Amino acid sequence: MKKETLGQVFQRYRQVEDLTIEQIEKETKISHKMIKALENDDYSSLPDDLYAKHLIKAYAKYLSLDYNKLLNLYEQGKIQSYINKKKPKEKKLRIYLTPKMVRIGLVVIIILALGTYLGFQVNKIFSPPELVIYNPANDAKISENFIEIKGQTEEEARVFINEKEIFLDSQGLFKTTIDLQKGINYIKISAVKKHSRPNTIFRQVLVNN
Repeated sequence: MKKETLGQVFQRYRQVEDLTIEQIEKETKISHKMIKALENDDYSSLPDDLYAKHLIKAYAKYLSLDYNKLLNLYEQGKIQSYINKKKPKEKKLRIYLTPKMVRIGLVVIIILALGTYLGFQVNKIFSPPELVIYNPANDAKISENFIEIKGQTEEEARVFINEKEIFLDSQGLFKTTIDLQKGINYIKISAVKKHSRPNTIFRQVLVNN
């Protein structure tokens, strides 16, 4: 249990006796201000050490309390009060929003949003288009001397198979048939947009007939 302070002891016993500060002031001649300072452990509001001890003695006698024990609590309280004064106080950072700061904040948000959007658009322009090949699978083995190539890319892209451009429909789908030679055939399929790098996929097809 936390040990009571001098002020807590005085306040507790006064309340047990159902006494008001005004009553004690009247009967002990201790001022209202000094009684509150004692009960609140407000050592900065107490007078010099000698007079403070005199007040404690008078108040202790009135409440029939042990002065020596209270004096010990007073000494401990003084030390703690001194330590607390030495502790650096944390400065609270206060931010006041003014109309000018709000306007600046909105401008910064708009600039960041535009920058993000422009960055996305630039990246979209220069990044290679997506390219998906549905047929043939890599390392396919067939017996015919021809194969159908099917795939899909972005609508605005252009597709080249072995450097020959292939027609795209409105959804970016493409399909064409190319001739093959007996043995291993390498098929180069590339998709490119106006300012982008190409996206190239290779397929290896073995004709075994």
